[in-house]
Amino acid sequence: MRKTFIKSLLLILVLLPGTLLGADIELTFWNFWDPKFILPVIKQFEQDNPGVKIHNEQVSWGNGLDKIVVAMANSRAPDICELGSTWMGKFMGEGALLDVTDKFCDLKPDYLMWEPATMNGRLYGMPWLAGTRVMFYNRKLFKEAGLDPERGPETWEELLAAAKLIHNPEKGLYGFGMNAGEGHILYKKFMPFVWGNHGHIIDEQGNFVFDSPQTREALDFYLKLKEYSYCEKQDLLDEAFKRGRLGLAISGSWNFARYPIDAPELDFGVALMPKPAKDKGFSTSFLGGEILVLFKTCKDPDMAAKFIRYLTTVENTLPITREALVSFPAHKDAYNDEMFTRDPRLGVFVEQMKTSVHPPIHRLWIELEKIINDTVERAMYGEAPDKVFADAAREYARVSQRKANEQSAAAASTGSVQVAAAAPAQNGGSTQILLLTLIGVGTLINAIMLMFLVYEVKKNAG
Repeated sequence: MRKTFIKSLLLILVLLPGTLLGADIELTFWNFWDPKFILPVIKQFEQDNPGVKIHNEQVSWGNGLDKIVVAMANSRAPDICELGSTWMGKFMGEGALLDVTDKFCDLKPDYLMWEPATMNGRLYGMPWLAGTRVMFYNRKLFKEAGLDPERGPETWEELLAAAKLIHNPEKGLYGFGMNAGEGHILYKKFMPFVWGNHGHIIDEQGNFVFDSPQTREALDFYLKLKEYSYCEKQDLLDEAFKRGRLGLAISGSWNFARYPIDAPELDFGVALMPKPAKDKGFSTSFLGGEILVLFKTCKDPDMAAKFIRYLTTVENTLPITREALVSFPAHKDAYNDEMFTRDPRLGVFVEQMKTSVHPPIHRLWIELEKIINDTVERAMYGEAPDKVFADAAREYARVSQRKANEQSAAAASTGSVQVAAAAPAQNGGSTQILLLTLIGVGTLINAIMLMFLVYEVKKNAG
C-alpha cells in the first residue's frame, strides 16, 4: 500500500508541470489549399516531432484576406499563414510579421521569388509556390483560320490579327478571352502589356506613374483587342476555351489538370506572351505566388520555422503541385522533375517565369490593384482614357492621404498605449501575472510533495 502511494506521488511529480504549463507545442496554420494536400505533410511532421501539433485551417480566396486582417486586428492571427505574394507589402508595411531573416536566409540560393518577402533588406517570409500566365491558343481554330498551329502570336500585331481571323460571334466563336467583372484578376492580364512596353505602376522614387505613354499605348492596343473578345470571369473564360469557343486566352497551369479530364479531345498549344513588336519591348507576364509567414503573435517561432522549412522542400511541395497544377514550387530543384519535360507545354511556363514581373512591393498594393482593375475595365466599357487615368491619379492620392492620416493617428496614440501597458494587471500584464502565479503554485506543490515523499521514504525505511 505504502509503495503504491509512493509510486503515485512520483507519477504526479512527473505530470504536474506539464498539466500546469502545457508540455506540447501547438501551432495554427492557415492556408488556401484543400486539406487533402496539406494534412499528409502535417501528419508526417508531427510524427517526426513528437509533442508538436499543427492545427490546419483552410481559408478561401474569396474572403481569406479579410479574415486574416480581422484576426490580426483582434490579436488572433494564426501562428503560420500562407499569404498571396502581392499582399506582402501591406503586412510588412504594417509591422505585423516576424522578421525571419536568421531562420531562412541560408536558403536564398535554392529558392525563387524572394523579392516579395523582403523589405529594407530583411526577410519576412519564405517563398513556397510561384506561378505565371501564358498565352493559350486553340490549334484547331488556328488551322481553320489559316494560321500556323505550331506557334502562337509573338507580337501584339500578330495577336490582334489572329483574334480578328477567328472571331465569329454568330457561330459562337470568339477571338480572345478578356477578363471582366472580377477582382484580383484583370490587372494580371493587362499589366504584362504595360510591363512589356517598359511601363510601370510605381517608379523607383515611389511615385504613382501608371498614366504614362507606355501604359496608354498598351491600353489603346487592349481596347482594339476587345473588339474581337469574349469578356467574362476567369472560370467562364476557361470553360469557353475548353469547349473550343475561344481562339486565344491568357491563363494558368491549372488548366493542365482540368483539360485532359474534361476535354481530352481539345487540341491546344501554349506560347510566351507576345511583345509589343519584333524590335520593341519584351515578352513578360505576371509573376506571383505564395509566401509562408509568421505573425508576431506566433507562439513558437523556432518550431514554426522548422515546419515551414519542412513544408517547402521539393519532396513535400512537388506532390501537391503535380496534382493541383495551380502553381509550381519556389525551390529551383523542382524544375528538374520529369513533369516539366514530359509535357513541353509546361516548360513554356518555366521559360516565361524567367522574364515575368512581380507587382511592386507596396503597402497600398491592394488598393493599387483595385485602381488598375477599375481603370482598365471602365475604359473597356467606353469611358475616355483621359478621364479614367485622371480618376486613377485622384484615387491614388486619396488612399495615400488616408493611409498617412492613419499613421499620424497611430503615432499620436502611441504614448497613451505605452502608459496603459505599464499599468499592472492590464491586458498582457494580467496574463503574465497569472502565468507566474501558476508557475509559483506548481513549484510550491512540487516542493511540498517532494518533502512529503522524502518523509515517507525515511519512515518506510525505518
